[in-house]
Amino acid sequence: MKNILLTVSLLLSNFLIAQTTLQPTDYDAVVIFKVTDDKGAPEQGAVVKLEDSADKKLRSDTADLDGNTSILLKKGSSHKLSVEKSGVKFDFGVFEIPRQDGKFTMEENLQIKIITKYNRIYELKIHFGPNKSELYENAKIEIDKLYEEMVKNPTMKIEVAGHTDNVGDDAVNFNISQKRANSIKSYLVEKGIPEKRITAKGYGETAPISENFTEEGRTKNRRIEIRMM
Repeated sequence: MKNILLTVSLLLSNFLIAQTTLQPTDYDAVVIFKVTDDKGAPEQGAVVKLEDSADKKLRSDTADLDGNTSILLKKGSSHKLSVEKSGVKFDFGVFEIPRQDGKFTMEENLQIKIITKYNRIYELKIHFGPNKSELYENAKIEIDKLYEEMVKNPTMKIEVAGHTDNVGDDAVNFNISQKRANSIKSYLVEKGIPEKRITAKGYGETAPISENFTEEGRTKNRRIEIRMM
């Protein structure tokens, strides 16, 4: 039994270390930035930038699938904070790290809103398994039609927007909708469409087109939209 407990303890310790890439020190704090849109959807790919007010050194990192990024910053320092996404820059003024004893981690929420005009929006007629993001073969047939249209129109840019119903945890819904949008983007890129022409974003349950208290309504809300810019 002791050997089993020791093994579990070591595995858990290794898992936590793997999940935490930055650790605070006596001189530096870890700051976790979470970038979302105005509805709370994570902004994957947003770039958080900090310019040190003293030495003008620029630090930057890119938000992950959950809109999170972590940066190690000196205690007592101040920085010009900004976020960039889709060619748009958002300024958040001066961000200060408190000068306090002990090791600590800070969390900061950054909300941005990108206003995009779309020439056309339509629903991609594909379906995913419950909590799955893998593409079925019949889904690829539909995406191939989109691929052909993008080949014929080489200046066309699109957003692949993933949506869910309101069943389950908000964060899980954001995550699965982002993964589904990513899977479609990856498929198009693998076929030769330049990555810069495709934006993939998961909106979770924040943009329903029908009621969520019936199965029919929830089915309509579980969808992928193609938004042509």
